[in-house]
Amino acid sequence: MCVLHRVISALLMVLPGWGLAQRVGEPIPVWQEGQLDIHHINTGQGNATFVVFPEGTTLLIDAGAINSMDWRTNKPRNIPTWPSNERQAGEWIARYIRNVLRFQRIPAIDYAVITHFHDDHMGTPLNVVKRSKGDYTLTGITEVADYVPIHKILDRGWPDYAYPKPMDADSMVVNYRRFLSWQQQHKGLVVERFQAGRADQIVSVKSASTRQKNPFEVRNLMVNGELWTGEGDKIKGLFPGLRSLKPAEYPNENMCSIALQIRYGAFDYFSGADLQGVLQFGAPAWHDVETPIAQVVGPVDVQLVDHHGYPDSQNGSLLSRLQPRVLVLPAWASSHPGRDVLERLFSDQFYKGERDVFATHLLPEAKTTIADLLPHLKSESGHIVIRVEKGGKTYHVLVLDDQSESYKVKAIYGPYSAR
Repeated sequence: MCVLHRVISALLMVLPGWGLAQRVGEPIPVWQEGQLDIHHINTGQGNATFVVFPEGTTLLIDAGAINSMDWRTNKPRNIPTWPSNERQAGEWIARYIRNVLRFQRIPAIDYAVITHFHDDHMGTPLNVVKRSKGDYTLTGITEVADYVPIHKILDRGWPDYAYPKPMDADSMVVNYRRFLSWQQQHKGLVVERFQAGRADQIVSVKSASTRQKNPFEVRNLMVNGELWTGEGDKIKGLFPGLRSLKPAEYPNENMCSIALQIRYGAFDYFSGADLQGVLQFGAPAWHDVETPIAQVVGPVDVQLVDHHGYPDSQNGSLLSRLQPRVLVLPAWASSHPGRDVLERLFSDQFYKGERDVFATHLLPEAKTTIADLLPHLKSESGHIVIRVEKGGKTYHVLVLDDQSESYKVKAIYGPYSAR
């Protein structure tokens, strides 16, 4: 029996299609060629999504590391780094990625996307003392790159960082640009501006034969208010010209977020960062960017909930069009999610059928606000992994332990059928 056990264990590690060997209580099995893995990493400090495409190309979407002071209220946030304050969020993200990439001889990130310039998506240098050889502060994405090489970065501002207004006074952007410059000179980093409409900015970096066996697509949907029309690579503008607006009326940072869609076989995944769609009183109609983007996305299997489930997100038009079977809620603050948002997510008013909602990090204050809705959630904390099986016809959702680096599977949901 011991010999048989060793043979079976070896097969589980090397044979494609044996990815369903994941078991509750055991570490998540290593990625296998043909699988699409989407890891929503919980550090309690913002968004960080790591993707391993079916032929091995890798993508990091955001690497949040928040400031200990809330810039909106100038009060302490008192939100601990998860699983502990022993390390900063960027280092925890890097360690998670290195574990995921243990199948590589030299772990590396092929692409990184910074969806917009907020600390919970890129990291802030304020109150951080760790510095690099390049004399920039190590926080968020700059710290991740100190542990895992990044080959190409795409963001909404390169190269001038001037839309909708110059960002020279923003300490996060100043530190980030210093990081980009040093990495370009010393590490060969490539930086590009993310362009809406394109499906050729994030592509396979593997051999042609490997690429042909496991085709996938990343469609750039929206950035800076420019939206893909759904035809070819054509785009249209959603925002008025800046000349017609006063500086106080310019689109805010969240509205400028990068949105993208990942397709593999029949499987679709939508990430809209901090897009908003529920208007504040007196706001102009163009502040709703969820409704127009919903028209070009259509039904998806999995959605990363917009703006952490904050009250200005997930409007009825978006839910009616996307009809996600699975929603991942990247919560980290007491305001995530808004109660009315969670009610919309579960309501059959916008679409019929089952849907499962997985939260990464609900704080006690948030749980109190939504106490009666908690039983409807599939998770309240954990790393949330979407594992799409070879060919893109089915997928599972794995909830991983986030209180240590065991990466043990706490729960498994599925299989779900891709649409």
